[in-house]
Amino acid sequence: MHNKLLLTSVIRPFGGPGEGDSVGAELFHAQVTRAQGPFSLRQVIRVWAIDYLAENVEAPTVTLHYPSRRELIHELRTGGYTHVGINFVVATFHKVREMVPLIRRYAPQAKIVLGGYGTVLPDEVLAPWADAIYREEGVGFLRRTLGEDDSREVRHPHAPIPSVQVLGFQLRAVVGHVTAGLGCSNGCDFCCTSHFFKQKYVPFSKSGRDIYESLIETRRRAQAEGVDMNGFIVIDEDFFLHRRRAREFLDCVREGGESLSLMGFGSVRGLAQFSAREVAEMGFDLVWNAFEGKGAGYRKQQGKTFPELYADLKSVGCGQLTSMIIGFPYQTEATIWSEFEELMALEPGLTQCLIYFAFPGTPFHEQVIAEGRYRQSFKQAPDLRRWDGFAMHFDHPHFEKPEAVEAIQRAIYAEDFKRLGPSPLRLARVWLTGYENLKNDPNPLLRKRAERLRQDVRSALPVTTAAIAFAPSDAVRERARQLRADIIRLTGELSAEDHVRSAGAPVLYLASRATRALGVGQQPGLLRTAHRHGGRDGATADEVFRLQGGRSPRVLIEDVAESVRRFVARRRPQLGREDLAAVTARPQPMQRSLPLVPEARPMHGCSSGCEPSVLAAE
Repeated sequence: MHNKLLLTSVIRPFGGPGEGDSVGAELFHAQVTRAQGPFSLRQVIRVWAIDYLAENVEAPTVTLHYPSRRELIHELRTGGYTHVGINFVVATFHKVREMVPLIRRYAPQAKIVLGGYGTVLPDEVLAPWADAIYREEGVGFLRRTLGEDDSREVRHPHAPIPSVQVLGFQLRAVVGHVTAGLGCSNGCDFCCTSHFFKQKYVPFSKSGRDIYESLIETRRRAQAEGVDMNGFIVIDEDFFLHRRRAREFLDCVREGGESLSLMGFGSVRGLAQFSAREVAEMGFDLVWNAFEGKGAGYRKQQGKTFPELYADLKSVGCGQLTSMIIGFPYQTEATIWSEFEELMALEPGLTQCLIYFAFPGTPFHEQVIAEGRYRQSFKQAPDLRRWDGFAMHFDHPHFEKPEAVEAIQRAIYAEDFKRLGPSPLRLARVWLTGYENLKNDPNPLLRKRAERLRQDVRSALPVTTAAIAFAPSDAVRERARQLRADIIRLTGELSAEDHVRSAGAPVLYLASRATRALGVGQQPGLLRTAHRHGGRDGATADEVFRLQGGRSPRVLIEDVAESVRRFVARRRPQLGREDLAAVTARPQPMQRSLPLVPEARPMHGCSSGCEPSVLAAE
């Protein structure tokens, strides 16, 4: 029998009884701009892991991004699959437990494979729900499981996502994506992604040219499908740390002569290896950077001071998404607010605040267990739905009630918005600064960047109108007025189209607030892709807009009905104490994949002639 795969995310809807609102199909809205109301950035992120798996095996494969229960059952009944893979995290394990009985009922012949960061849970918890569990780079594991050649290079899939939606307005453009590598060598004690790969970096792109050409190719495909690709996301835990590869990427961008628009991830340590002008030449408009805590002492925070780094990057139009962590043992409430003041002085474009978290497989998890610090409720029956960075699981030396840390976290998000305002306008201010500084630059690539930033800034004019009307504070209202005046002063008067859009922005704001309050259109829609199957090879760029929200009547009714069904039935899938005791009772070093398959060969494409130093931090 020939292999035929179904690879799926967990099922929607999200945000049911007992589920944290930080876990779902969105990243910005769930964990970053969550307190900004209609100004929040809305963008559904597809599960790129299953796209990479589908692209890199030979068997016919279908992927489902955020199916409903009904859509999953339909696919299982009609697909004739030999294997069904589920990608999940710890906080969505309860959905796995709901999906597996459906698979066993409607596709009893299929082997069930579990993957993703949720597999840090121990064998005794996961084994009853799967035939195979992979706890490593998934392409090689799946190839070996299927008896395929695992020495082939990893191919980057064409897997765009819709551009960011603000005030309910969806620009008909997509964002491209390339995963340059997995894992991180920084080894922070709380970091699941680092310790999942044993503090080793697993490259998918061994050269900067491969990254560059993959970005250009995915854009070419989008354009051939009639859709504009106006930016890219480069997934890599610390892109700039791999200096030689990043410099080769910079050389390729210079050679191409086009100003790209990129979002990526970079530590202070990595970014300090490049000048701000070089970062701008590469095309980075937004870099996700870890502030963490002043006293955390992580190596990745060394190289430059935060004020110096941020000022340099902003001067060339590169904004920051800055992550803060609260709940470190050294932090008192006063310490947390003092560090928050330092963060506010940096004026990041976006702010994330997570609670220090003891994730299985990390050194911090081992420490919390050794010191007996887990809260009694989590020792007796851990509720995995709240393993999301928004719940305090352990006793803290400076907080009698751990719930106090959760309250501070909520206050930080609210205060960030009250002081600095909507993130779209904070980023527009940075991009306007970049335009002003670079518009007459002697470097032609940076002059092109300035013109691109100018166009991006003008698209923020309608948001300034809404912010002036609905700002969370007088200070933010004044910021919006000044930004609007500066945009007009530096980039030109409003066109007739600008006037129309600005006039309509307050209406969009009110409509967006109403749909959020009613819970309408807040769930993702299904994206189904087929590979080497039925004459299809992936989804077109136009089809990915289905992700951005289930707004068709059928999907809306289905998601509302499913939410009601779960609420009425009080469906709170959760393993009992005896099944989960291991998670909080003893250390959980990363276990091997199950069942054991032949050992991995050298990384794809590096079996011979691949110079390791190309990918190493220097």
